[in-house]
Amino acid sequence: MKYLVLVQMLLLTAAAFAQTESARISRRVTDLSGAVIVGAECKITNIETNVSITTTTNDDGVYVIPELRPANYRLTIQKEGFRTVVQLRLQLYVQDAVHENFALAIGPSSESVTVSAPLLQTDSASVSTVVDDQFVQNMPLNGRSFQSLITLAPGVVFTSSSEGPGQFSVNGQRSDTNYLMVDGV
Repeated sequence: MKYLVLVQMLLLTAAAFAQTESARISRRVTDLSGAVIVGAECKITNIETNVSITTTTNDDGVYVIPELRPANYRLTIQKEGFRTVVQLRLQLYVQDAVHENFALAIGPSSESVTVSAPLLQTDSASVSTVVDDQFVQNMPLNGRSFQSLITLAPGVVFTSSSEGPGQFSVNGQRSDTNYLMVDGV
């Protein structure tokens, strides 16, 4: 009986870890010719809190920064003998897996290249929207229902009343195929 309870607790713990809101960023750092750069410093800074996480690229020139909270970040890649690359505004959402390659140009590390283009996620067709607490506090909401916030997401329309009250469709899919998470639940 003790073993059965222990096994059940372990299975529930594993299921709880699978539902996370954290994001991650990873990919490869090369020079302009495509050769990998080993030991490049990759520093990501949360713009609101100014907290930084630093890692280096491995032997394949790959960096991975996991367990990032949804927020706005600044990403800096630098290596001695190369110009520093700075991604000024990097927006990470719930469960994002962003893959961003960087190519460093030869030159003094005091010179920097600023990347201002938004990131395009090419490995997944998933779409998600985060409505933060600041936005919710400034909205005139009637009661505690989150359903009025659903219409803020792009591609959402309410369906006809024949399907039942409160039903909505996202980007043309059927109203019974929606998946909702509120605070990770």
